[in-house]
Amino acid sequence: MLTGVTAEALRRIASARSLLRVAQALEGKDDTSRSAKGLLFVHNYAIYEYVVVESVRALVGRLNSRRLPFAATRAELLAMALDPEFMSIIKGAPAKTWANRAELLRKVRSTTAVAINEGLFPKDGTQFRPSQLETVWSIFGLPGSIVTAPRLRGHITEMVDNRNKIAHGEDAPYVVGGRFSVGELDKRINDTEKVCTHIITSVTSYAAEANAFQ
Repeated sequence: MLTGVTAEALRRIASARSLLRVAQALEGKDDTSRSAKGLLFVHNYAIYEYVVVESVRALVGRLNSRRLPFAATRAELLAMALDPEFMSIIKGAPAKTWANRAELLRKVRSTTAVAINEGLFPKDGTQFRPSQLETVWSIFGLPGSIVTAPRLRGHITEMVDNRNKIAHGEDAPYVVGGRFSVGELDKRINDTEKVCTHIITSVTSYAAEANAFQ
């Protein structure tokens, strides 16, 4: 189901390792190596976000293809399936509030097939920290943990924090990169690959289950 995403993620992981080799070759030459090492956090984060977003897109696509009725779909997923109705209540005119509420509740019990906008993503405002994965796991009903080892939660948080420091101008890339050795960053790339592989494996396995999304 995610063959193309897997191939692209591996290509980006390989690119990250190439960048690290460049950083290693330039060590000791002004701030260039430190900057390259700092930018690895931006690169790693981009790989991770890509995998999460595309995995959710694939799950939504698979759900839509199942044509499950609203009444048979897991309650948490209805938060996405009924997004247009929720937005109508939130943003609609007061005169239509009760009619919109009634329509939403009728749809929950209906045999109408669920069809979610494949571009809809359940962002929780944490910029893809571990709680964002928890949200995805909870909504879709994915089994098991969001990571294969507790320490990988810390890896995700560190990756997001350092990416944000660079992207928002809080720290320059060479400042962030100067805090890490080449060996430490090699481990960070390996951990990003582990996180992404687990997400893809979990999503693919779940989507193949007969009772998925119910």
